[in-house]
Amino acid sequence: MPVNTNSIMSNDSLAASLFQGHDYNRSLVGDSLVQQSMEWEKLPDAEPKTNHIGEFFDGVANFLADLPTFVYVIFGVVFAACLAYWMVKSGLFYSNPVLDGDDVEEGTEDIYAVDIDSELDNARQQLDHAAIVRLIYLRTLRFLDESHRIDWRIYKTPSQYAREYAHPSFATMTRHFLRVRYGKFPASQEMCDEMEALSLQVQKGGEA
Repeated sequence: MPVNTNSIMSNDSLAASLFQGHDYNRSLVGDSLVQQSMEWEKLPDAEPKTNHIGEFFDGVANFLADLPTFVYVIFGVVFAACLAYWMVKSGLFYSNPVLDGDDVEEGTEDIYAVDIDSELDNARQQLDHAAIVRLIYLRTLRFLDESHRIDWRIYKTPSQYAREYAHPSFATMTRHFLRVRYGKFPASQEMCDEMEALSLQVQKGGEA
């Protein structure tokens, strides 16, 4: 049976005319979803988050790198001066005879041959702090001997007396005396005031 090609062609033309302009995407997902998809495509890419902490340290590093060499030299000199001052004030440059042993010490003065009260008044008027520390210590030794808490002998060393009368306040007094007398540590008004307070505590038998 012969095929009617005219009818087939007419049918194809009809189908093409029916489906012309038909959007399969819209029919499948709907107009709203297509519109939303188009809007998403137009959105700009998200910007990366800024690392403010990293930028700060980078700025500090760049600033330090741009400083001239003489600035670092000045900082180093100031730091070294501050460190040296602290070491001097803390007594790190001076030996501590009370820990080093009796071989660096000498016997004490004759505490009964010295007019302690008169010399102490004179030292205070002249602001001789080293003499004040020495005389307060000798005065305390005399008190301890007279109260039979130590057996004073001119050949005994301060460390021997500190062991003979094991009292915290007297131990601190002995350490201050040795640092000033043998360690060449610079005495101060604060040390003199502390020696006075410690001496009173020794007399009372308590702690400073």
